[in-house]
Amino acid sequence: MRYRRLTDKELEAVEKDFVKFLSSQGLDAPEWQRVKSEDPAKVDFLLDEFSNLFWESSTERMTYLERKSDADRWVFQFSESSAKVIRWVKKEGSENPDLFSGMKEFPQEARAKEIFLLLEQGLIPCPEERHLELKNLFEKEDLQAL
Repeated sequence: MRYRRLTDKELEAVEKDFVKFLSSQGLDAPEWQRVKSEDPAKVDFLLDEFSNLFWESSTERMTYLERKSDADRWVFQFSESSAKVIRWVKKEGSENPDLFSGMKEFPQEARAKEIFLLLEQGLIPCPEERHLELKNLFEKEDLQAL
């Protein structure tokens, strides 16, 4: 399995998509109930397949990830084959944080896995309305690096 299986709580949140997935597999509600009671291996297979599809399609749409804490803030910007990162670390006794930046390149097919691993570490996708702010931040950081 490429990713982890969705938890019961996560599956509940995307129940409509799961129902569509089951339908695409030729399973209506009564048939799904029958499979759940008679074929646990098929249930495992279908849950794993749906989870992989969910993670692939979700990570494909993500560009920015972020994590904030009292001590620091991380922001990642993903392109098709690289990720840029900016990290702010609070300095004791100072209003101005230390600023670090970096970049990692990877094969295009590894993009989803890179994002998934960061999600598993507690980063969250940034909402659309923050994209322009973050895009400007990364462009400013690129200019400072020159």
